[in-house]
Amino acid sequence: MPEFEEISVGQKAEKTTLVSKELISEFARVTLDDNPVHLDEAYAETGSYFKRCVAHGMIAASLVASLMGNELPGFGTIYLSQNLEFKRPVFPGDSVTVRLEVLEKKEASKRIRLATTVVNQHGKVVLDGEAWVMQRRP
Repeated sequence: MPEFEEISVGQKAEKTTLVSKELISEFARVTLDDNPVHLDEAYAETGSYFKRCVAHGMIAASLVASLMGNELPGFGTIYLSQNLEFKRPVFPGDSVTVRLEVLEKKEASKRIRLATTVVNQHGKVVLDGEAWVMQRRP
């Protein structure tokens, strides 16, 4: 994990994940969100705005948190705040790429502001936002 001093404005990280039906089902189980729009094709065809199942929006947000905690800034990161704008749906079978970019650092508090963007396999933004995190202290 990089130390706070090793992180620079403009630094980036990214990771791509396949959003499979299995991932969606497991996310529903863990979060207790079993809305049929995510899990039931027959329901989604008639009861969904998109006419097909869609992934939970928070799957993309969770992938943002995962990249923060594992790579930038890394282990021990404390998530302080996040704003999210869901731009497009994520469908089962989509590959999404999380992109983080350091926008600002506050030395005294060891806080870092990150751009948080998720794009699908077509390069279209599905989630956009910013987060504040705190780098763990030694």
